[in-house]
Amino acid sequence: MSAAVPPGMGPRGVPFTQFLRPDGRQMRVWIDRSPEIAELARKLTSEGVRLELEELSTGEASLEAVCDDEEGEVDSLAGEVVPNGEGVGEAVDRLVREAAAEIAARKAGVS
Repeated sequence: MSAAVPPGMGPRGVPFTQFLRPDGRQMRVWIDRSPEIAELARKLTSEGVRLELEELSTGEASLEAVCDDEEGEVDSLAGEVVPNGEGVGEAVDRLVREAAAEIAARKAGVS
């Protein structure tokens, strides 16, 4: 069963909250990836995982998958810092797969 796709997000869109410089304003963006990655990302977000994106002052892109732990603190599941540009898409794929593997390991009691 597939997770519902929010309005405005195509079947290949991976949802991110982008933090904008200089004041950290937030904007919802979607990064076009394969249907497999988009579906996996939707499953993660339906389980409370947040995908976040920020352009660093160095020009690099910081991507992170986070969730709240039992105490309500932000817990990082996976992260990538890559040159901003064509390599971001592949970093999204790695981030989503790594976050999914971390969630699975935690559910299995391995992490």
